[in-house]
Amino acid sequence: MRIFSLLLIFIFLNPIWANRSHHHGYDNPSNYDSHNHGHDSFLFADAFQTGIDTNRKPLYLCIGKIFNSDQPGKTWEGYGRCNIAYGGKEYIVDRFDIPSRARFNGAYWQNYPETAVRVGTDTNGTPLFLCQAYFRGSSQPGKTWPGYNRCNISYGGREIIIDRYMVLGTNRPVQAGKHHRYLGRGTTIHIGVGP
Repeated sequence: MRIFSLLLIFIFLNPIWANRSHHHGYDNPSNYDSHNHGHDSFLFADAFQTGIDTNRKPLYLCIGKIFNSDQPGKTWEGYGRCNIAYGGKEYIVDRFDIPSRARFNGAYWQNYPETAVRVGTDTNGTPLFLCQAYFRGSSQPGKTWPGYNRCNISYGGREIIIDRYMVLGTNRPVQAGKHHRYLGRGTTIHIGVGP
């Protein structure tokens, strides 16, 4: 009987310990966006591709909802979640949007864009821009912001900070209110791990 009781305890407590390295972002259920896309209901043919992962799968832009902010991240077909870099960690969030690639018509990856495309807002209200960096044989999407000269990507459970990157930008505004002057620059090939 004791063994049976211990077995039941183990079976019911095991899900609590599963996936300890993943951080799911549930900040406030009342902020849930009804336009959230699950992996079964969204057609990735309309998604904006932001990179290629180390396994050669295409990565797509997602906007994760965490800590009362909208953070740019990455997802892929059949995954159903959005991985974002935040606070030194890679968070895996279940509440996210996948913007249409039509939103980014006229924008392209640049080293020094005249105007960066805003894709999110940080917890302090700072606009977040989409950046792309090469890392371990892949091109990973990330985030940057005005005056910050790095690209923060999510990879392997961590927020990775990269100095050499490109920013999604345009030389002329495409959509009013979606672009901001970008004052950052990618320089050396230094790679470090976030705090």
